[in-house]
Amino acid sequence: MARVRLERLTKRFGRVVAAREVSLDIADGEFFSFLGPSGCGKTTTLRMVAGFERPDAGRVYFDDADVTDLPPEARPVGMVFQNYALFPNMTVFGNVAFPLRLKKLPAETIKKRVGELLELVHLEGLENRYPRELSGGQQQRVALARALAREPDVLLLDEPLSALDAKIREELRGELKRLQRRLGTTSLYVTHDQEEALALSDRIAVMNEGRIEQVGTPTEVYEHPKSLFVARFVGTSSLLEGEARGGVFHYRERPLGVRVEGEGPGILVLRPEALRLDPEGPFEAVVRLETYLGPLTRLELAFEDAVLKADVPSASAPRQGARVRFRFPERAPFFPQSASRGEAP
Repeated sequence: MARVRLERLTKRFGRVVAAREVSLDIADGEFFSFLGPSGCGKTTTLRMVAGFERPDAGRVYFDDADVTDLPPEARPVGMVFQNYALFPNMTVFGNVAFPLRLKKLPAETIKKRVGELLELVHLEGLENRYPRELSGGQQQRVALARALAREPDVLLLDEPLSALDAKIREELRGELKRLQRRLGTTSLYVTHDQEEALALSDRIAVMNEGRIEQVGTPTEVYEHPKSLFVARFVGTSSLLEGEARGGVFHYRERPLGVRVEGEGPGILVLRPEALRLDPEGPFEAVVRLETYLGPLTRLELAFEDAVLKADVPSASAPRQGARVRFRFPERAPFFPQSASRGEAP
């Protein structure tokens, strides 16, 4: 396994700067995710780690070794792609055995290793099937087994679950996390799916327009966003424009009782689980919409000229048109208008 260190990686495609001085230190054995919208630079960064793209500036290190100038085949990495990239003319066995045959290992060694890998990804008994005879989830398991066959120091995964349906994606997500914990392989994972990143990662880098907006644990990124972009992109939020005075947020000159850091005009970020319905609450709203989500129902509350989202137990959820009373949280993230991009409030 290896520690991965990126030093001010920059990559341009013509006038477009796909990655801007990306610097990271990823620990040995860590599951690290790059999260962001399409075109934010996450896949470009991963491809520079793999060696498929050469940076215009900056360096890539595995432990203390500078691998920036090494071709992909000389780097101790395994790669899993969104589109599986399996050899259609090879069986499951042949696909997983391919990197082992390149090493010219004995046939018995290859057979034993392929069997172990297929058991690891729950595909034992399917050795003689071709990719076209497998489901999407099974094909992705084959791709993962093939990547692990190289015994990589670093496993790179580029949106490997995005082509699968929701049920299979959730199932494979759990298997992938258990597998990574068992093997301890340093893993770099690219996704635009915030739920996926929060569920899988030890830490997350949230990217936007080629820059890293925030690096932190899932809890840190969700509960303590360092920029308005992170607050809006990760999770669901309601935004209120108002003013902080004496550490308390005011909306339309009315104090809401929410403690904030900062002073002056800005934006309050409210998570739907932070608003609490309470018959004795000091604020009133009208239920504009109700969305059933199983054990929870998400309400849209019309509060003066704003719409607030609130999650409540479905068993006690009010219906559309109902008047409800509620409380704001004691604290919430606040971003002054004067705060520059990416800075903490």
